[in-house]
Amino acid sequence: MAVGELGNGAASEGMARLSLSATVTAMAATATATATSSVFDNDDLLREILVRVALPHCLVRASLVCKSWLRNASDLVFLRRFRSLHPPPTLGFYIDSSVLSCPRFVALQGHPPELGVLLGRASRHFDAWSDVPLSMWDSRNGRVLVEIYGKLAVHSPLLPPADISVYPQTPLKVWLDRSFTYNLHEFLPEDGGNGREYYRLALGYKCKCMIAYLFHLVDGIWVGRASDTISLPGPDEQAEPVIPLGVHAFGKLFLLTNFSIIIVLDCKTLELTKVNITDEIELEDCDEVDLCEGKLEDEFTLVCLHPTKLQVWTHNLSQITWTLSHSVARDDILQASVTEAGESCAHVSILGIANAGKSAFLKLDDSIFLLDIVAKNMTKVYEICPEDGDIERIYPLLMIWPPKFPAHLTGNENSGRKMCTED
Repeated sequence: MAVGELGNGAASEGMARLSLSATVTAMAATATATATSSVFDNDDLLREILVRVALPHCLVRASLVCKSWLRNASDLVFLRRFRSLHPPPTLGFYIDSSVLSCPRFVALQGHPPELGVLLGRASRHFDAWSDVPLSMWDSRNGRVLVEIYGKLAVHSPLLPPADISVYPQTPLKVWLDRSFTYNLHEFLPEDGGNGREYYRLALGYKCKCMIAYLFHLVDGIWVGRASDTISLPGPDEQAEPVIPLGVHAFGKLFLLTNFSIIIVLDCKTLELTKVNITDEIELEDCDEVDLCEGKLEDEFTLVCLHPTKLQVWTHNLSQITWTLSHSVARDDILQASVTEAGESCAHVSILGIANAGKSAFLKLDDSIFLLDIVAKNMTKVYEICPEDGDIERIYPLLMIWPPKFPAHLTGNENSGRKMCTED
């Protein structure tokens, strides 16, 4: 065979190999694209991936990929499932006292670095108000209700720039029946509201009668309604029947009284009802009692601190039943405060309840602990300083829910791989 013929044969063989390699590469690329498309264009599979994202703001980042991801991430059914698996985390809490000029934020430890920006905003939010006397009334869904020079205002410390709305005074004198003595309660809507609304409740009582006036401020306009009166137990001449302690959940207000009943106010119908506290709770033996929302819509939680134990009771409104959910020995609580010298704290008090009665903020002498009631674990979260004064209540700050998704994305909705930018 001639040398030229050998060269031509080798060249042909090389070209064939190159062609085969290119074909294999193209087939592999096609297979990869098909496999990728089968994943990212499959809504059911995509939701199973997205639901495993632990934090709401990470879900918003994922929605920036394309319109398909945005549609799935912002779907209401999906969001309800996401929240049931990942409740909005408690970022920290605000402490307030009569000697503090403004509330002070305490961040909880163990948060991922992605939350650093939010924690920084919450910590710095009241810095500009250090010379203004502020007192806190409520905290809900990333917003806080504060009093400034006798007027109420809502602050949104997690939103940039700092969002503040000052409310007009309530026309109480025009509405209220002056033959009653009133106890006032201020609170935000359950979802924190839009920054321009809040509620004021005036509970009136005389002899054995109680009446409720509920005022709702929306966009600068007050709307007031009155309930029918209900009868109360106890003597005719009774001191203030309502302890200034209550919780707003599932469209209802639950208010503790000082004669073994809880008043429930339906904020929609303004119907007042009474819930008797079961004798099993032994309320007269409690050092402290606190209220919290329940896990379900027709439930609320009562947390009782006894001399020997802390108990969590759940009441079901529809079934009219009380159930003991959890119990923690007081000795186990005190054990967390034992010093190296073997000394334990002398006093325990409840500062706040969270997670439908699954967590409690407790003050043990000069320290604040977070008690996981289910796991029975205590974590020290703050050492009280002399300049803090006497702290009687803390206000947990939760991440805002639902997350705010982009209003519009550009790009090809059918492409699960094309990056899109927010307008």
